[in-house]
Amino acid sequence: MRHLRSFMPLLAVIAAVSFLAACGGGSPSGPSSAEGVTLSGTVLDASAFTIRSASGVRTMSAADTITVTVQGTSISTTVAPDGTFTLRGLPAGTITLVFTSGGTTLGTATIDSVAPNQQVTVTVLVSGGSVTVVDEQRNGIGHGDVEVEGTVQTIVSVNASADSRFTVNGKTIIARAGQTAIRVGNKSRSATDIQVGQRVHVKGTYQAAEGTVTPVLASEIILQGSSGGGGGETPGSGNPNASCIIEGGRVGAGIELEGTVSSGGSTHFVMNTNGNRGSNISVDASGASFQCNGGGPNAPTPDQCKASVKSGAKVHVSGSLTSCSTTAAAVDASSVKVQGK
Repeated sequence: MRHLRSFMPLLAVIAAVSFLAACGGGSPSGPSSAEGVTLSGTVLDASAFTIRSASGVRTMSAADTITVTVQGTSISTTVAPDGTFTLRGLPAGTITLVFTSGGTTLGTATIDSVAPNQQVTVTVLVSGGSVTVVDEQRNGIGHGDVEVEGTVQTIVSVNASADSRFTVNGKTIIARAGQTAIRVGNKSRSATDIQVGQRVHVKGTYQAAEGTVTPVLASEIILQGSSGGGGGETPGSGNPNASCIIEGGRVGAGIELEGTVSSGGSTHFVMNTNGNRGSNISVDASGASFQCNGGGPNAPTPDQCKASVKSGAKVHVSGSLTSCSTTAAAVDASSVKVQGK
């Protein structure tokens, strides 16, 4: 009995440790990458970061390394030379990213209301020494604005009273009865009017992933042209504007374009459009409004969005077509939405 009593304290400690382990107690640790949030990002213009040191103020060089850390955790990574980074196993809720280099804090960016197991993709802009989220997309719970422009590749299904599905630029698009507005100009159309080869512009939100596919639920589908008749002018149709480099484009008519800035700046730039709508599109944005994808208290200001319009930026342009030939076109923009880089 004397020997048994001497082992009792040790047995009590072992039991307590086993109980804590079973209940998730013990020393704190971050969530595993299998259970937490995955966040991928791209840093625009890292050279604009300002570093303050004992020797003065300077801008970053290619030799400087940027570290991204999740505030309140030990989760961190370095930004690759192409500006990309990925963080895994993040806690749900509000996520604040801290950007540092050589011990100097460059700025922070906050993403609110992140759900468990969500996949978040952000693009951040450096302006005036601060970090701003200019584009944010989330997969997993039907959140994340997206715009897709291109030619209808396949018709998966058509159902006038439920969901119709088709693909554009490799993305699966859902047109839902009662939720998706389909139109040509101001005229209403239905899912039965969508044809393979037709040019469309889709506005919608990402839905929960279906295996390897993340579909987009369309809030609006604009039919812009077709190879089989669907609302726009087809080259060779005999219309004098059918020779326009922009398929379905008509001088003097409204137009929406999505693509990448190839040169120029915020007020005047040249863009290459997605799909087959052509390149060398000159955009006069001197009177346009500017905004960035994403919202919330940390949403970039119009001036910050305007400053991010430069070579490589992905933009959506709304306006009117002022001229067009077989090699070039010009657009007077009423609004420019910066979608990332």
